[in-house]
Amino acid sequence: MLTGTAHALWLCYQQLNPDIRRCIEYCSIFPKGFKLIKNELFPLWIAQGFVRISCATEDMEDVAEGYVQELVSYSFLQPEGTSSDTNCFTIHDVLHDMFDKISGNFFRIENARSEREGWKGDVPRDVHHLFVQKYDEELIGEKILGLDNLLTLIVYVVETDVLIEEKVIESICKRLRKLRVLAIAFSKEHRAIMQPDEFSIPKSICQLKHLCYFAFRTKASCTLILPRSLNKLHHVQLLDFGDCDNVEFTFGELVNLRHIFYGFNVKFPNISRLISLQTVPSFTVRNEPGYEIEQLRDLNSLRRSLVISGLANVKSKEEALEANLAGKERLRDLAMLWGDSETRCSPEVEAEILEGMCPPVGLQELQLDGYKGSRYPDWMVGKQDGGPKYVQSLCFQHSSRPGPASELAKAFPHLRVLKLWWCSWDALPGSMEYLTSLKELGIHRCLNIRSLPTLPQSLEDFVLSRCDDKFMKSCQTFRHPNWQKIEHIPRKRFQ
Repeated sequence: MLTGTAHALWLCYQQLNPDIRRCIEYCSIFPKGFKLIKNELFPLWIAQGFVRISCATEDMEDVAEGYVQELVSYSFLQPEGTSSDTNCFTIHDVLHDMFDKISGNFFRIENARSEREGWKGDVPRDVHHLFVQKYDEELIGEKILGLDNLLTLIVYVVETDVLIEEKVIESICKRLRKLRVLAIAFSKEHRAIMQPDEFSIPKSICQLKHLCYFAFRTKASCTLILPRSLNKLHHVQLLDFGDCDNVEFTFGELVNLRHIFYGFNVKFPNISRLISLQTVPSFTVRNEPGYEIEQLRDLNSLRRSLVISGLANVKSKEEALEANLAGKERLRDLAMLWGDSETRCSPEVEAEILEGMCPPVGLQELQLDGYKGSRYPDWMVGKQDGGPKYVQSLCFQHSSRPGPASELAKAFPHLRVLKLWWCSWDALPGSMEYLTSLKELGIHRCLNIRSLPTLPQSLEDFVLSRCDDKFMKSCQTFRHPNWQKIEHIPRKRFQ
């Protein structure tokens, strides 16, 4: 007999589109209270074929977004926090209990390795989707490798006192050939001595011909060796290597790849071939073939965030224009890092390069790190119609010259957050009082600033950290002109 709440949820569940029903059922393989990150959930649904598009111009991620909105409206998915645009959800507990009783294809093992007892139950032979809370080699060998119809295997997590052997991954690749999702995550809470410093993904991974989603999330210091046979997985849409920095990705034949995750310094040549890419954490411009800035030109499906480093290796505005950043309409967060180069251009040329790196109109967050051009481009001082118009967060780091952009309010009228780190400026940007949407101002390690301009009344948070001692003291001294400039701000921190 269903309770009132369960009965109401069951009736709503019956009214859902069958594809949406399968999506919410899939969520039930995770334990109660498990934080479901929207952008991590979508690729899982897509890998299983639960998200269907009605025309060629429709995007599966957009369809999945619609699914989430409908599931939230029925309270099947419950947003974490109070924000309406949250990216984190949990599944309703009552719904979770209901699916445990009716969903035969979805199963999870919440085993108690910490008590050295392991899991003693039985896995249904016809299960399709399996979540294992803690990695256990014996469990995989005795109860999982024989599941011939398994489509999903998620192991979350490999604990810090456990060594995972390459032969186990090889057995999974050879025995569970119908897998569409294989995800193994190492613990992030502790940088364990038992986690491997080097791990080779077996060549037999090519036998997982249906694999769409492969995650092997390891620590930054682990060297991950990928076999050339990975190129044979033509259906792969997502690769996730966690924080791993030591891996070279040379798999330009994976033309269906939509998302890739890795640490910051991964070598990734010839990225231009992967025109379906929507997510790539970073791209580094290098003075070697395959790492030119023009590699980004045709990656116009990129969305969310992108870090471009090594911009000191770009030589001209013409090269910068080849990146076609303005054409990446779904990019929302962009960081541009110059770094050091023995052949760095003159300040005048560097200014032209930044002019050519004009971001898309819809950009919301922008970071400039190490820019040493002679001026700011027209798109940053409100002198041209193009360029980002809706930037809400702006960060300058390691900026020496020029001084602060004088027409910041004209270029970025919607700015809510402004942060300065290690800038050698002797003043803040001019006309700051016209930034009427600004809520947060942070000034960190900017040793040459001695005074504050008139600040907008909209400010709610002010942080001053590791700046000139006299300047910091003046901002905390009653009736000092600097103190008067921030008197109206409700939250002030000095560090």
